[in-house]
Order: sequence, then structure tokens, then C-alpha cells
Amino acid sequence: MVRFCVLFFCILSSHVVAEPATESDWPQWQGPNRNAISNQTGLLTEWPEGGPPLAWKRDDIGGGYGAPAISAGRMYGLSNRGDDEVVWAFSEKDGTEIWAQTIGPAAKQGMRQGIEGPGCTPTVDGDRLYVIGAGGTVACLQTDDGKVVWTKGLIADFGGQIPMWRYNESPLIDGEKLICTPGGDAATLVALNKSTGDVVWKSKLSQENPEAESTERENVQRDRTTEESGPKPVVVLAAGSRWKYLDTGADPGDDWTKPDFDDQDWKEGAAQFGYGDNDEKTKLDSDANNYPTYYFRKSFEIDDPNAIKPLVVRLIKDDGAIVYLNGEEVVRDNMPDGKVTREMFAEETTAVESEFYLHDLNSQLLTGRNVIAVEVHQASATSSDVSFDLELREKLPSDRTGVPPASRNRGSGFGGGGRGGSEAAYSSAIAIDFEGQRQYVQLTATTLVGVSATDGKVLWKYERAANRNRINCSTPIFHDGLIFAASAYGNGGGAVRLKKKDDGTIEAEEVYFTTRMQNHHGGMIVHDGALYGANGGNGGGLLACLDFQTGDVLWRDRKAPKGSLAMADNRLYLYSEEGEVMLIEPNREKLIERGRFSHPGRSQSPAWTHPVIANGKLYIRDQNLLLCYDVSAK
Repeated sequence: MVRFCVLFFCILSSHVVAEPATESDWPQWQGPNRNAISNQTGLLTEWPEGGPPLAWKRDDIGGGYGAPAISAGRMYGLSNRGDDEVVWAFSEKDGTEIWAQTIGPAAKQGMRQGIEGPGCTPTVDGDRLYVIGAGGTVACLQTDDGKVVWTKGLIADFGGQIPMWRYNESPLIDGEKLICTPGGDAATLVALNKSTGDVVWKSKLSQENPEAESTERENVQRDRTTEESGPKPVVVLAAGSRWKYLDTGADPGDDWTKPDFDDQDWKEGAAQFGYGDNDEKTKLDSDANNYPTYYFRKSFEIDDPNAIKPLVVRLIKDDGAIVYLNGEEVVRDNMPDGKVTREMFAEETTAVESEFYLHDLNSQLLTGRNVIAVEVHQASATSSDVSFDLELREKLPSDRTGVPPASRNRGSGFGGGGRGGSEAAYSSAIAIDFEGQRQYVQLTATTLVGVSATDGKVLWKYERAANRNRINCSTPIFHDGLIFAASAYGNGGGAVRLKKKDDGTIEAEEVYFTTRMQNHHGGMIVHDGALYGANGGNGGGLLACLDFQTGDVLWRDRKAPKGSLAMADNRLYLYSEEGEVMLIEPNREKLIERGRFSHPGRSQSPAWTHPVIANGKLYIRDQNLLLCYDVSAK
């Protein structure tokens, strides 16, 4: 009898009975509604000093960046353990491992960043669990015991092409379909039968909508040739002009931007200025291995400012720049807010180094002599090149501010050979309804796209949200009639409103584009009409708050550093890349901090995993370490 009881207990402990799912679960990437917002209430509104109490921890889960999914008393995740890629299930109560299942070898190819393990968050759907491994293994498992129901390979089965930083997508389950992004020529996106893994449809971005492709090419060509074939704009200051410049690393003083500043001791040369690219007319001093800042001044005469139409500043800058007109700042591009010194670096490496960025000039020229002054900042002390040129001319109807349209999403970037590498980026798709039609929205390597849920037909595209480096990570947002997507590397974010035309096709009409939300991979949240997210790339960044309908900046604050966001019970949870965790009260006017702490056992890897809130608990992952904090108000 005793032996029977022991055996019965062992069977039960290896097949722990699942609890009922709850509304406070977090069953997939970015939570129940795939928007990074939990349904949980009754949580702490302020943390004590040192943070909320630690309920339990595990320091043996394996390497990886994927956040856990929480459902029916269990949590599920992916890790590299040795040479294997493993899916695991833990008890939500105390972190006890219930089962672990190998789905394939650990992916070792690609760039070193993120090589520690997969970045996928599993998707729980009833008694099934769905994952995408870093090497492209799509697997369906039983939640009860981890038994594999079926597997597919994004590369082997669909001709997918693995991105440089491997697959990091979290699968979307919608009805009977699983949506994922192989990124190959034969199938950019695919829909699979979630029960069997059979193909429902394949969607090819490069071929499904040739009219849209042709329109985009025409738009790009128009941007390149308008000045040659259309009306000639008034050029106030031509590209390639001669400038005074300071390239010694010295401090020019506080008055260097003012018209009466004496620059007679500065050198003089013709733009383009720089070094390291072999396209400069005037080579700047690089003997000291990259001064952080270079300074430029140019005077020009204007007879009648009132006769000049609105102007744009066309700027080549590698990496960041601030432009002053008659002593007043008129453009700040890829530079931190506040006072800038000569020792400061740009926020990140610029996306396009040799073409002109456009900025509106909202300042009045003076009659007679005007002075334009520019400071160009490197992104880091190890930068290998610098570039500068500027043109001041009349604004054209075709002008779009931001990343050069002729370069946006063109060229190879970091994606590899062929057409520029994999069409898959690092984002995860969402499902939306528009005009009675279900569609899937995904940010690929080159574009934000909407495809029909029925057959995968491309319905619309919006390329401006994708950066030219093909490193697009954040999940799109659909809220209050707008679709918003953003990326870093000098790019930014754009909001579009879908419009059904008379012929039944759908057009994505841009509402606004902003360079003030260059969201890298920490995600964004919309709450009370405000968009919250980290603005910045490899060089760091800060939390920003924008008006979601207009893109206007409401506030930016470096006390909240770049990191990943989640939300629950009217509080934002920020997990910074350095490992610090913050609790923030949403506010359209300013940053309101309600607590912060640094968790123990920080690894040497960046803290890129998104925080998860479920059933009164906050989950923080740092590679091999998983921490569970009690954030319940009870």
C-alpha cells in the first residue's frame, strides 16, 4: 500500500494538474491582448524602498531573452541549455520545473548579440503551446507534458532566410491559424493550421502587390529627381559650399554660434567634410582618433527674406548634429535633449551617412548678413568616420522630413546579400479588423504591411516605419483607428490611418512621422491617448511620452532610461537594459516615479527581456535567472 501511494504521488508530481486560466494570465507575447497591458488590478501603486518582496527565484533556466507566458497556474519559456534549445514549464506558485522538452539544436549562427538563447515568448492556446526557436523551428507542444505534437522549419519547409540576429518572433494564434514570418522569397509570411502545421497560405511581399511596389519605386524616383525635372527651388545655401571649421577638439566657447563671433583663426574648406569614407572634399583631422565634436560656420546674404517661401535644411551628418541660425537652435538631429557639450556623443549611429536628411526650418532669415552654425557629434569614441554637408533651400511639395527616402529600406544594410537579406525582421505580428475584414499586421525587414487573414494577400504597405538596416523589432500598435510602428538606427515612428478606396483597395495614409520615437526593441504602450516608449538605439536612450494622435512630444526624461515596458493597474513597469526596474505612474505632463530597484544576480548580458505581470506577480528574466516578485496590494 505504501509503495502504491509513493508511485501515485510520483505520477501526480510529474503531471501537475493545471489550474483554470484566468483573466490575469499573460498567455502570449505582450500579454492577453498583445499590447503589453495586463488585465490585472489590485496591485501595489507604489513600491517600498528596495522594491517589492521577492516571492521566489530560479538561477538555472538556461540562456535566452524570451519572456515567459503565464496560463492556468503554469509558466512556459524557451532557453538554450548546453547544445539544445529547450521549451520548459514551471509552476507559477514556486517555480518548480514540471517538464522540459528539447525542440532542436541551439542556434549558433549570426551576430554575437543575443547569441545566449532564443527571444520568443510562447503562445498558450488551450491545451497547446506554440513556439518559434531562434533557428526557425516552429513547434506545437502539449501543455500537460511537453510532448511535441508537430514541428515545422521556417527555412527547410518554407524557404525562409534567417535574419542576422536569428528569429526572435513570437507566434500569433488567431482562430485556427498560426501566423509567422519565414522571410524568404517564396513566403515572407505564412499561415499554418495550428492543429496540424499544414500550410493555409503563403504571402510574398515582393510579388503579391506589384502596383504598390511600382508606386513606391515611383515615389522614390520622384524624390530623387524632382529638383532636376520639376520647378527649380530657390537655393539659399548650396550643398558643397565653403565653410569655416574647427577640427582640433578644442572648445569654441559659448558664443561660437552668434553672428559676431570671430572665426578668422578657423580653417576653411569646401563640403563635404569628413574622413573615413573617401567621399569628402575636405578631410578633417582624425589624428587624435575621433574628436567627439566638429564645428562649422557659414555666413550668407539675403536681400528680401519676405520673398522666400518656407525652407528646409538638408543635412548630411554622421552621426548627430545641432544647427543654429543667427545664434538660435533650429535643428537637433540624433542628439540628447538639454545642454550639449563638446565631450558628448550622439544618441546612436546614424542610419544613413551619405545622403541628406530633411528638416523644416521654422525660423525667419534676416535682411542682410545671416550666419548658420553646425556642430557634428560622433556616436562613440571608436567611430571610424565623420561626415558633414548642408543645403538650405525652398521646401518642395514632395519633401518628407526624416530619413532620406531614396535610401529608406534600400541597400543591404546589415541583412546580408541578395535583395538585402531576410525579409523577416524581429517583430511579432498582430491581428486587427478593418471595414469588416480581418488582417494581420507585421513589421518586416523593409516595411509595415497588412495582409488578408483569409488568403495572405497584401492589402497595404507603409515603408517609412522600417529603418534601412533591416533591424525592426517592435510590435506594431493598433489603437483608436491608428496603426503605429517604429524602429531605431536614426529612423523613427509613423502612424497611418487605413482608408478604403472606391475600387475596394486599402490605402495606408500617413498621419504623422516622428524621429522622437526611435524604439529599438523595448516596445511601446498607448494609454489615455499617450504613447510611451524608449527613444534610442545602441547608444542608449530615454523614456519618451508622445501624443498618440499627433506625434507631438509631451515629455522626455533621462531618469527613466532605455528599456522594455509593460503595464498593469494604471502603472508602467520599465525594465532597463542595465537591469534596473522602475514603477511609473502614467502622466501626460511629466515622469512620475513610484519606485525602483536593482535585482540581484545581474548577468553581464544586456537586460532585453520584457517584464511580465500576471496574477499579482512581476516576472523579471536575466538570461539564466528568473525572478518572481509579489506586487499584489494584498
